[in-house]
Amino acid sequence: MTTFEIRDMAQDDIAPAVAMYRAGGWGERREYLEWMLATPAIQVLVGVRDGAVVATGMASIHGSVGWVGSIFVDRTMRSQGYGRALTDAVCARIDAAGCGTQALIASPYGKPIYDTMGFRVDAQYQILEAEPLQAAPTPPPHRILRPMTPADVDAACALDRRATGEDRRGVIATLAGSGWVLMDSEGVAASGGKMRGFLVSILADSATVIAPDVDDAAVLLEQLRWLGRGKVKTVKAAVPDIHEAGWRGLEERGWSPTFQTPRMLRGATIDWDPTMIWSILSFGFG
Repeated sequence: MTTFEIRDMAQDDIAPAVAMYRAGGWGERREYLEWMLATPAIQVLVGVRDGAVVATGMASIHGSVGWVGSIFVDRTMRSQGYGRALTDAVCARIDAAGCGTQALIASPYGKPIYDTMGFRVDAQYQILEAEPLQAAPTPPPHRILRPMTPADVDAACALDRRATGEDRRGVIATLAGSGWVLMDSEGVAASGGKMRGFLVSILADSATVIAPDVDDAAVLLEQLRWLGRGKVKTVKAAVPDIHEAGWRGLEERGWSPTFQTPRMLRGATIDWDPTMIWSILSFGFG
């Protein structure tokens, strides 16, 4: 008799999940999964059929907003309802956390499911790509680009909340040690320097990039391209399509539009500022 259950991911589930992702075209995700398991703001679930991991899903709690992500089903097990079951389970975790909004970025495969669940399209992300750079970027005059420190987390989270309308401290703080900030000439947030934008990343081809100004954003995106050298063929920017001046500005700087993907919500609308968003941590987090 075939059995299927959904439970929290355990450390021993990482290896089969990584193999499943790789076989399904998601590339190497071991570090990504290990980070998610170690981050309290994230709950990772697995779907297990007859003892084998055949599906995953993730709930990321950002204050009043919960993100649905990493919905993935083994390519040999699709069209059997496992993706819907994982999505329902993730949404239940988000509800239990008290979030008033559920958010996700939909793939073409998943969007029909989300439509039937009552999710609505809130915006489209314009995805652009560019090749890695072999030299580090040079900031504009009166700007300093430097590694993020723990002292920068408050300012970064405040800037991020203006942009996203979410409380993503539980994610940003865990990545601060590998993040970057663009500052005015004072250079240190704790002593009065103004933060112009920041970058935090877990995957080599993408990052959260938040900045109010396109020139500042361009420097941070060039930093992402430099960090990706020797690791990926291209890196991604993701700009909400309603900020046309933003993604057009990146085109003028050598970024190539590739596709659009929908951001979908269920529940309360989010008060966000899409003009400050230039890339996303991954399609699972926004």
